[in-house]
Amino acid sequence: MTLYDTGLLRTFVAISETRSFTKAAQVVNLTQSAVSLHVKRLEEQVGRRLLARNAHHLTLTEEGEVLLSYARRILALHEEAESRLGTRQPRGLIRLGAPEYFNPQTLASLLGQFTARYPAVRLQVEMGIGPDIAAQFDRGALDLAIVNRELGVGDGVVLCREHRVWAAAPSMKLNRQAPLPLALFPAHCGWRRLALERLDAAGRTWTLVVQSSGVAGILAALEAGLAISVMAQSSLPNSLNALGEADGLPMLPDFEYVLRSKLKASSAANRLAEVIIDFFRLSTALRQKQETRRQDANLLPKPSE
Repeated sequence: MTLYDTGLLRTFVAISETRSFTKAAQVVNLTQSAVSLHVKRLEEQVGRRLLARNAHHLTLTEEGEVLLSYARRILALHEEAESRLGTRQPRGLIRLGAPEYFNPQTLASLLGQFTARYPAVRLQVEMGIGPDIAAQFDRGALDLAIVNRELGVGDGVVLCREHRVWAAAPSMKLNRQAPLPLALFPAHCGWRRLALERLDAAGRTWTLVVQSSGVAGILAALEAGLAISVMAQSSLPNSLNALGEADGLPMLPDFEYVLRSKLKASSAANRLAEVIIDFFRLSTALRQKQETRRQDANLLPKPSE
């Protein structure tokens, strides 16, 4: 028996009424990518295609029209039950920490989705480099923390695996005979230590051009063509290029983002943890499906010329 998530149904109804992913995202206070994920998950639950899209129009399929009728009734009954039974929504303050180099669009989507569901909860978000966020969580200053770690090291619920890349401006020309100019976080940053260890092991000389405790300073140095740095591939802006072994740089290992939470977290913090974990599971499933489709497409025989 399938029970449809009311959050997914709200998104579907918003799309049906606005006939636009962009407008629906504004209605339910989510990003457009999150709306797409909701539709994907709902279609998987139903087992049918619900929307038909082309370059100019978005319409409901026959199955979509049937579901829309039920979705409106389900949501109306849900609201009536909450009103009659006085269902108590979580309240209070949640202190969430995340590294500065965590994808800002992902963070905005997560927080927007949560505040739309639980408007009575107040969020206080702390951004910083990974070791500082982890330290704040360890001393009890945060209720939840999204932190990065090496694969399989430490505790926490794994959210996703990410690639590290060397990042530089397109105009940056690397001279393999000269010391590599670097822009890095302070000395206690694990990514800095990793980068320098990899360069030293490869016999590549380097010089520290910029040290910054914030991402803004690192990005400014990179975009000005002063240096290169290490970044998460998913948060690499369009203004920068990813470099690697083909550019004479040592390979960097993958890492993972994990969610850490207090043993006795509040009801509100537990709800936020659920939203974060669910969001990443949806994102990972969609990414895997897209990768499978790309691989299948590459295996198809190419038409003869």
